Amino acid sequence: MEKAEEYSSQLDIISFCDAIDDSRAVMTDKDKHIYNILKRSTASKPTFSSLGLHGAEKTATLQKTGPCPKWYSTWKTREFVLKGNFLYYYKPNTKNIDNSIVLGAAYIRGAAIDVTEMQGIKHVIVITPPVPRRAGWKDDETSVFYIKCNNESESTNWCRVLKEIANKRR
Repeated sequence: MEKAEEYSSQLDIISFCDAIDDSRAVMTDKDKHIYNILKRSTASKPTFSSLGLHGAEKTATLQKTGPCPKWYSTWKTREFVLKGNFLYYYKPNTKNIDNSIVLGAAYIRGAAIDVTEMQGIKHVIVITPPVPRRAGWKDDETSVFYIKCNNESESTNWCRVLKEIANKRR
């Protein structure tokens, strides 16, 4: 690799890290702590009880699909819990909810929230968080969350609540 290419690559990495630091600046210390716990590998994901998700502001059974959905995307049913500045999702453990593994979360504060129709599917909430979805991922379309509600009333209600948190001031 030539020196100019190596230098350019190093600048790209530094710029990317600076962008993440700037976007995470909106996070409180508690939010940064939770974000760092959630971005770990799947093998060490936290449980419902370890994150203290009892007493959440809002819960629902909704469907989600992965980032960059295609026409053949699979929608998976997940339990969603809105608590603080995060929208958590997990696959419930029917025997003991406390042991349910939290599969991921979207950081809502500062996020762009919208409702759309996608590939003929109505009532899809699009959440574009201000931080990357996972450690090492780019802060681009792979960070977007797509959540399908069951009806218009549910999507309108979720969208309103999520926008309140997204626009919350310190």
